[in-house]
Amino acid sequence: METVREDGKYGSIQLRPYQIKAINFAIKALGEEKHAIIQSPTGSGKTLISLFSAILFAKQSGKRVIYLTRTNSQQANILKEINLIRESVRFKAVVMQGRINLCPLYMEIEKRKEFTAESLSRMCSSRKKRTLEKKEGGCRFYNEGIKDQDNINMILDQTPSPEDLFTAFSSRTICPYESMKYAMKDADVVVMPYSYFISPDMAMNVLYNMRTSRESVVVVIDEAHNLPDMARQVNSFDITWNMVDLSEKESQEFGDPEIMPRVRVSDFMEAIRSAMIDLTGDMPRGMEEKRIMFRDVYSYIAMAGRYNPEDVEYMVDAMANFGEVVENQKEKSGRVPMSHISSLASKMKFLQYGDDDRYVCIMKRGETSQDISVEAYCLDPSIILEQMRRSLTIQVSATLEPLHLYINMTGFANHSFLNIGQIFPEENLLSLYDKDLTTKYETMDSNMEMRIAERIMQIVGKTGKRTLVLFPSFNIMGRIMKHLDAYDSTLVERRDLKAVEFNRMISKFRQEGGTMFGVIGGRMSEGIDLPGKLLEVLIIVGIPFPRPDIRQKILSSYYDHEFGNGWEYAFLFPAIIRLKQAMGRVIRSETDRGVIVILDNRVPMFSNYIDSRVASESLKEVEDFFRESQG
Repeated sequence: METVREDGKYGSIQLRPYQIKAINFAIKALGEEKHAIIQSPTGSGKTLISLFSAILFAKQSGKRVIYLTRTNSQQANILKEINLIRESVRFKAVVMQGRINLCPLYMEIEKRKEFTAESLSRMCSSRKKRTLEKKEGGCRFYNEGIKDQDNINMILDQTPSPEDLFTAFSSRTICPYESMKYAMKDADVVVMPYSYFISPDMAMNVLYNMRTSRESVVVVIDEAHNLPDMARQVNSFDITWNMVDLSEKESQEFGDPEIMPRVRVSDFMEAIRSAMIDLTGDMPRGMEEKRIMFRDVYSYIAMAGRYNPEDVEYMVDAMANFGEVVENQKEKSGRVPMSHISSLASKMKFLQYGDDDRYVCIMKRGETSQDISVEAYCLDPSIILEQMRRSLTIQVSATLEPLHLYINMTGFANHSFLNIGQIFPEENLLSLYDKDLTTKYETMDSNMEMRIAERIMQIVGKTGKRTLVLFPSFNIMGRIMKHLDAYDSTLVERRDLKAVEFNRMISKFRQEGGTMFGVIGGRMSEGIDLPGKLLEVLIIVGIPFPRPDIRQKILSSYYDHEFGNGWEYAFLFPAIIRLKQAMGRVIRSETDRGVIVILDNRVPMFSNYIDSRVASESLKEVEDFFRESQG
């Protein structure tokens, strides 16, 4: 298998030595039918490495490339690399998003957002069929423009962003989504969100549109440390109180039929709500969650409605049938064929046959009965990733260690691993931790809160640099910030912060500097780029261990049974990932310099993964660090 040249020169691309090594490593691993897993630090060009590797291998092997991103917003960076690589390697590419972002007809007819991906797909199929049959109620955006060769060539050769394509094509009454979907069959590279290919059902549609198979594609998994949690999310779901209310309301809108003699849908919904209340009735005050068995839900519904257990199963089936009737009637009336009843019935059926070995059923409650819900939580992401393992993959991230934990969670045992290691001068980063402070639950009292606040103010006062302060949770941030003196409230992350407000906050910080406050694990610790002097000091308040809720405790027990040391899977691995992702905000290039101070005495337990030393009380080493950079 041919690898990249030693000089690393490809058109306008000049690859660095470690990039050449990583690309050749990936091509060799794929040639040996192994998954290529690369740990590469922030600023090393992970996107370029993984995309270039996949394209060069695909060109030689006759395969095609699917590039998975965690969010739609990350696609902009992929587009830049696609355009750069195109200057030296010819290939066709499509950047894909879902119907919700690209269907102009949906945006015209449905304002309430009562939909699922399946319901939008069904609406689309029905409208297209009517158009082809030249019947009323079709879609005016579904026309010959979709298959026009000039339009397809523009998509494949220029690869516009989904946003730009939507504007250009919808204004010409051409469906952007169908145009992109049609172009996929001729694309060498298709970029899409994780969920498109993690879900087996959605992956089948992707492969059909590409006219290919799993074995014929190379899958690039960007920010691969997210893969275990993303796979769990795809395979988990909630049944909420609001979902039951919406199902009852929908039933009444469509006649509230009997699903058994003298039992209407609304009666059954009331039995479900009563069962949810009863299932949380024995939870002690202050307890928010408890584990139950899947079949307990059916048993409590039977008791609440005075039904026979088999009657509950029958009525769930009847609900599913009625949901189809509702979907058909909505479709005929021109609405998105989404049925809350159908969705609820589907989830109820899962509870009937739920796997108590690899899933857990959790009852949750809040301050009112309206906050009660039932959650089916997937413990083992390797189940849903089984189909993905049929494709060769390139998995890249700055944070994948401890690797054996990641491999056991995802199931990619047949792999080769490369750790690129440090690429920037070590002297450019000063990493310290405070041995006298901690956010550990047992010692986190008002006195500790005040001491942490004082240390934050001391660091900010000593440096006078642009500073980002990250907390392990909104709760701890609130507790400590009440002790902080004057700060700019517009630079504080909130739970309900919308994307527009978040971007405005980042823009203000870029322009004006100061001190910005946020939470680890969110957009601020993974999704922002503040190179050079835009961020010079990072304060991490506490170790971001996951909250020890029932999920993490059961995860720990599950992996303890499967591999031993379950605590490492449920608590250590997530904490390391969050810490290292946050720390990666500081040094983004070989010229960046910065200081990280972790306010927690538990840092030594991460010594194998984080190089940090004890901070002095005076923080003299911080002053010396910045004095050296000025000199």
